[in-house]
Amino acid sequence: MTARRLESVQEYYFSKKLREVAGLVRDGKNIINMGIGSPDLAPLPSVIKALTDSLTHPKAHQYQGYQGLPELRKGIADFYQRHYQVAVDSRQ
Repeated sequence: MTARRLESVQEYYFSKKLREVAGLVRDGKNIINMGIGSPDLAPLPSVIKALTDSLTHPKAHQYQGYQGLPELRKGIADFYQRHYQVAVDSRQ
């Protein structure tokens, strides 16, 4: 016996949209896919180089310090000051 609640289950929204987009492509429409998780363009060479450089950095595979990166801490403190007028000491 099938549960009654299954009678109200409908097709997934994005399944319908992807079928609609595929139809537009078949009709010759130039579609730019802005979907999450399915990029259709390769990253710029500069991005690939930056990623490669970051992975081969001598400290890339070490544990981060407990206090975090000083640059990030300062950025967060600046953000709180700018948006909330709250002074945060990024050195502590």
